[in-house]
Amino acid sequence: MRFPEHDSNEAEGLFGLRNLERVNLMGEAYKELRQSLMTGRFQPGSKLNIRDLAAAMKISPTPVREALVQLAAEGALTQVAGRSFRVPSLSVDDYLELRDLRINLEGVGAAKAALRIGDEAIGQLEIMHRQLVEAKESLDFQSALLWNQEFHLRICAEAGLPRLLRIVEGLWLQMGPLLNVLYARREMPQANPEAARHAHIEMIEALRSHDADLACRAMQADIMGSSNEILTNLQKTLPVTK
Repeated sequence: MRFPEHDSNEAEGLFGLRNLERVNLMGEAYKELRQSLMTGRFQPGSKLNIRDLAAAMKISPTPVREALVQLAAEGALTQVAGRSFRVPSLSVDDYLELRDLRINLEGVGAAKAALRIGDEAIGQLEIMHRQLVEAKESLDFQSALLWNQEFHLRICAEAGLPRLLRIVEGLWLQMGPLLNVLYARREMPQANPEAARHAHIEMIEALRSHDADLACRAMQADIMGSSNEILTNLQKTLPVTK
């Protein structure tokens, strides 16, 4: 009996079994690229070169291409000209949609988290907030963006609602490149830093006291607190969708 020939470049190998080494590479490439998008390492409108990305991660182009296809399917990238990928540029209307979804979904996440969070997680949130404050004070905007994201996603994770967490992560995935541009220009909301700090502290206090309503309001206030400044800067460079 002659077994079918196995092509090492295919996702399925001998007996139809998946090439786990390749699947793992694709998964690792996906996680790395996803995190890079969420933390704004790629500029809006920039074209992603598969070979350059593969060289940077020291892997072959194939798992990188597969990871980019997956990210495009999630709306984080735009696929153009067959195999090219581009980081989308958000319009004002795009931002408003993402903001409103975050307000509602992260508000629910904070309320649910308040009912079940433990002291250890609250302590970790306090550390994240301190790291955020220190990063802003030292003008390390990339780290500030990362710690702010970690703070928000950790609260949603504590809600115990995995579907909600995945949706919220997807929203941050689409917001990341925009926020990075605003941070890089030092145009990310800095006019009233006390309000942003107060919202985080109020969230932590609400979580500690298991006050779901207060946690929800604090989360929503934190998101809305930066909205006007983001819109002002966004309107300088991006068109409003008609």
